[in-house]
Amino acid sequence: MKRVTPDQLRWTCPKLSFNDTGDITPATHIVGQEAAHEALCFGLSVDAKGHNVFVRGHAGTGRLTLVKEVVDQVTLQTPQGLDHLYVLDPDRADTPMLISVAPGTGRALKERIDELIRFIREDLVDLSQTEQLLDRTFELEQRANEEMRTHTEPFEASLAEEGLVLVSVEDEDGDEQTVVALMVGEDAVSVDQLPALVATGAMTREDAVRLRAAVEQRSQELRRLQVKVTRIRKRTQHKLQRASRGAVAQVLKDAVADLRREVPETREWLDKVVAEVSKVLPMLRENAELVERYRANLLVERDPNGPRPFVLVTVPTFQSLVGSVDVPNDQPPHLGIHAGALLEADGGYLVVEAADLVSEPGAWAALTRTLRSGLLELAPQDPPGTTQRSSHIRPAPIPVNLKVVLIGDPAIYYALDEADDDFALLFKVLADFDDVLERDAAAIKKYVEVIAGMAQRGKLPPFTAGAVSALVEHGVRVASEEGKLTARFGRIADIAREGAFLARARRVEQVHRQDVEKAVHAGRRRADMPGRRFRERVASGAWRIETRDRRVGQINGLAVIQAGPLVYGFPSRITATVGPGTDGAVHVEREAQLSGQIHTKGFYILQGLLRELLDNTHPLVFDASITHEQSYGGIDGDSASGAELCALMSALTRIPARQGLAMTGAIDQFGHVMPIGAVNEKVEGFFDTCAAGGLDGTQAVIVPAANVADLMLRRDVAEACRADRFAVYGVDHIEQALELFLELPVAEIVAKATERAEQLWAVSRPDST
Repeated sequence: MKRVTPDQLRWTCPKLSFNDTGDITPATHIVGQEAAHEALCFGLSVDAKGHNVFVRGHAGTGRLTLVKEVVDQVTLQTPQGLDHLYVLDPDRADTPMLISVAPGTGRALKERIDELIRFIREDLVDLSQTEQLLDRTFELEQRANEEMRTHTEPFEASLAEEGLVLVSVEDEDGDEQTVVALMVGEDAVSVDQLPALVATGAMTREDAVRLRAAVEQRSQELRRLQVKVTRIRKRTQHKLQRASRGAVAQVLKDAVADLRREVPETREWLDKVVAEVSKVLPMLRENAELVERYRANLLVERDPNGPRPFVLVTVPTFQSLVGSVDVPNDQPPHLGIHAGALLEADGGYLVVEAADLVSEPGAWAALTRTLRSGLLELAPQDPPGTTQRSSHIRPAPIPVNLKVVLIGDPAIYYALDEADDDFALLFKVLADFDDVLERDAAAIKKYVEVIAGMAQRGKLPPFTAGAVSALVEHGVRVASEEGKLTARFGRIADIAREGAFLARARRVEQVHRQDVEKAVHAGRRRADMPGRRFRERVASGAWRIETRDRRVGQINGLAVIQAGPLVYGFPSRITATVGPGTDGAVHVEREAQLSGQIHTKGFYILQGLLRELLDNTHPLVFDASITHEQSYGGIDGDSASGAELCALMSALTRIPARQGLAMTGAIDQFGHVMPIGAVNEKVEGFFDTCAAGGLDGTQAVIVPAANVADLMLRRDVAEACRADRFAVYGVDHIEQALELFLELPVAEIVAKATERAEQLWAVSRPDST
């Protein structure tokens, strides 16, 4: 065992030789992420399928900032994105056609299509009435009239020979009907008037009967003649329509010839428009607004001379990524199609937080489907949870080629890698952000430059050398790792801004060390409600934690709780009892299913170590119970296994253990004390509990020797140790911890434990009865 010296408890920043950060050239880029920078340079420039980038690291390390820096530095080798327009497919109104043209030309194409629409609406009818069409119309009508006369004139002549004539009358519906009548003098008389003529003596009954029969016969012939005439008229009408359509089509073809030649991508669509307009022109004459259906919907347009698109999606919903199809009642369906981020980033970069992406229904599937196929379907499916389709139209898919950058912490990276087999194939480039920097003169210099940049960009007062030293020391505390500084500059920036706020409140022109240290203390105090409540309950006796005297089978372990980015330590009372029996050691938390897998593993290691420590010649047969008292939630981690072993040895030997000591540290089956996390917070948690009841110089914390180099304790804790009112011990074997707790040589402790185990074997073995 070794008592940690005061100088080992807290690292102090070397003296910095400048007045304030106003004298320092600020850092202009993210520091300490050389490996991530190299990976980003490769991933953001290479043109290879699946070489999208996952930026893995914790918040505050400058992940997004470095991505933006690298995008400005590299040249993307993938082709530049095209301008995309959707137009109506005259053959299939529910499947809009896609027209993709060179970047920067989409707007001009849309304007030319608008001009074509105006031409159809205003000029086409007049321009299609050419002399050739008028001549053709006259010719067809003349031929029809001549053909009809070849049938009607002989019929009318034969009627005249019989004293009959054709007359036209209107029925009650206003329809014209042609009937056969006879001539009496100068008047035409219908067959219905024959009885009246017989009654007046103007005609004999026999003549009336003969004439009626003749009229009926001729009427039948007339009906057959009318069918022939109707056929001639319809045939002529069809010929006139074909001639008109041909004239319209020719005018339209001439009108779009330049566009077809200059923009080959429009040819298929223009041919369909020419064919349809030539058929429906009469309808367009009656409703000119119908021609608006041919208007183009320009989804995206590019600047061919500008930078590649950089699209940062903060709310990556299904629609924000893929796009939407809103079909208004008064517009053609394709005009309601709107582009999403995937199309906007085509030919460039799409950046999104991985955790936000996977939390949105359907968003992850839409992204990976697009990356796999290289095709963006604007409405391939409705997001999960919807009961109706958002639209009945199916826009043609759009080819896309973009670089996707996912940003996330290690947990989301491993979760995606495990859950989706395509993840590793689609995101082949990993840019790993380190949390720490080497704690050397070069890193400290970088810290100074970064803090100078923070002050300059944030328009903060300059930081004195003492204030910068305090920030560097806080960076060591956040890293909590031997020889390291934190690279999570976001947390340093938070303290710097609060320190600047406090300096301005004091109405001073510089930020001093006291402002930074006060900011650190204030941040912890604001989130220290759980710690304050714990200490109050300890003081009132509601939570039983003893920091004086000795107790058999009772040890103070150390645990932590998380409060946002801050961690707080507190003691946990561990008790053990031993008696005759054959069940072996039992961990109450494990039996109550409150123990996590790592904690359970630590307990089994404890059992193995117990067999290793005791010099028994027979099986260990006794009942033992170990628990964390007044702990009602789940427990995980193995950092309490060392303290649990000490509690069990105290119970087995019946030697009281010092209550002024607390321990943290994991153990292996050979008794080595292994390093743990949050060592500073655990030491300070026990210190605060002891200080609340009064420090007496006997209280201390036992930590793994491997963690001593990680110590960066609060200044008040280090000063208490310097004044011998508190202490920290570093141990590398559990025997050293046992000697501290039980205040006996380890050989004597083991002998007592072995003797007690022999006694328990004698009364607990199966044949003892």
